[in-house]
Amino acid sequence: MFIVFVSIFVFHIPLSDHAYFPELALLLVFDIGLVYFNFYFLIPRLLQQKKYVLYGCSLLVAILAITFLDISIRKIYAHYFGSKVFAIESGYTFYNVAVQVVREIYLLGFTTGIKLAKDWIQNQQRLAYISDIMKEREKQYLEAELNFLKSQIQPHFFFNTLNNLYSLTLKKSDHAPEVVLKLSDLMSYMLYESNTSNVSLKKEITCLQNYLDLEKLRFGKRLDIRFEIEGHFEEVCIPPLLLILFVENSFKHGAKDVVDKIEIEISLNVGNGFLFFRVKNPVSENKALQVNAGIGLKNVRRRLELLYGRNFNLETFVMEKEYVASLKIPV
Repeated sequence: MFIVFVSIFVFHIPLSDHAYFPELALLLVFDIGLVYFNFYFLIPRLLQQKKYVLYGCSLLVAILAITFLDISIRKIYAHYFGSKVFAIESGYTFYNVAVQVVREIYLLGFTTGIKLAKDWIQNQQRLAYISDIMKEREKQYLEAELNFLKSQIQPHFFFNTLNNLYSLTLKKSDHAPEVVLKLSDLMSYMLYESNTSNVSLKKEITCLQNYLDLEKLRFGKRLDIRFEIEGHFEEVCIPPLLLILFVENSFKHGAKDVVDKIEIEISLNVGNGFLFFRVKNPVSENKALQVNAGIGLKNVRRRLELLYGRNFNLETFVMEKEYVASLKIPV
């Protein structure tokens, strides 16, 4: 269309000259060929490969070739078909060459802009589609790994608790029915209420207290537990079964090897948008190394990384024959 308009207004082609437009069709074929040559050869092989100088030179040569071919065809039209219109445009004058070059540059600039814009939009759509797929796959992978890590906690916990119950039944303790009831509550929580991404902190605290009650029945008067809770936690939610591993480790690696009185300190504080959880229990240095190298602590650290990325702090250390685990997570 641009070629037609240029011909009408620059060369003053009368609209009544209907023979001009069928004759122009052959010239349009060469223009279309130049456009597609630019689209599918020069742009992918030179421009997109950042060979800008070579691309510019090649494009200039192609424009000049089409320009002289166009003028030659116009000379043929004027000489053999007696076209008065093409007789005006058929000379190799500076004006005719300049007009034809400008016309081809405009045509290539306009079509190249459309082509690059279309390719950019398609590329963005493709990248967005790939990004959505990758995010969905990553989400599924993280959920699967989280479920796997959580499933590792539950059998381990139940195994230790059943051992406690077995010990009481061997002693024919009157506390065995109470243990069964507490264990039933824990199983109900772990099997049915913890299958969500988050649970109320109040339920998690109840789970911890049930576990501590079971351990109190097991160790009797030898066990001295201080469980301090501070802050407003009624509306706070956290991932389920996140805190119990630290408490369980305090008994598994600290309490069972102590003959005398066992002192375990647990503190939970909610404030300033964070939950602070700390467990301290007696332990020998050799045992502390086993705790840090154990699969339980590695699993909980991996789970924290999947849940919070780098936005958490977990420290474990030995201080004066006491093993301390300190956790800070956002809520």
